[in-house]
Amino acid sequence: MYRVGICDDDTILCSLLEEQIQALFVEISTGFEIEVWYDGESLENDLKKGIGLDILFLDIELLQKNGVEVGAFIRDEMGDTELHIVYISSKQGYAMELFKMQPLDFLVKPISGQKLKEVITRSMRRKKYAESCFEYQKGSQIFRIPVKEILYFMSMDKKILMIKKDGQEEFYGKLKNVMRQLPVGFLMIHQSYVIHQEYVSEYSYESVKMMNGDVLSVSKPYRKEVRAKVKQFLKEKMNNVL
Repeated sequence: MYRVGICDDDTILCSLLEEQIQALFVEISTGFEIEVWYDGESLENDLKKGIGLDILFLDIELLQKNGVEVGAFIRDEMGDTELHIVYISSKQGYAMELFKMQPLDFLVKPISGQKLKEVITRSMRRKKYAESCFEYQKGSQIFRIPVKEILYFMSMDKKILMIKKDGQEEFYGKLKNVMRQLPVGFLMIHQSYVIHQEYVSEYSYESVKMMNGDVLSVSKPYRKEVRAKVKQFLKEKMNNVL
């Protein structure tokens, strides 16, 4: 079941967008639920109560509390980095403000059916990726952890330290073997580090800062490749909000 939210103070647009989304999910034969809000305050209250969403179409020019403020509430106060936020507006020029909210995309009104389909398809593909797991062994036991929980891996002698959102794990292995198991989105930046690009807060030529505050070195042999991949990664993220 894919859970879709719409928040816009334009009731006509909400109705049209809801119809477009319903038709799209019927076309792709996927179960869905749609919730609609007409102001940011009501949306925030329901999120506090625990309502879950996979994707949220959020108007920027909401009255009272605008879409950027609601996005900050979701990311900072709720600590939710997994909800896909798609900003919608009749205007452009919000790129830098929206980049901080890590939106999936930015759509200009009126929203075309083709563009809507592309965004939802990308959201579903990313959710599927986030549900993939990394498998490792400790003693005779096999463990599986969703890749979305992993920030980075660090090699220490014959051991691997896996840094997660909620702690860390140790197991025996080689970093290159770990890298072979990981999906696209992980990047080796040093013979001792493999990072999850989604959880990088700052990049420089010689280091990266992870969202938990850890600063990791990028070694010389990897700098050219890392720089190219990072530039591409950031370009794709910026294109979503331009």
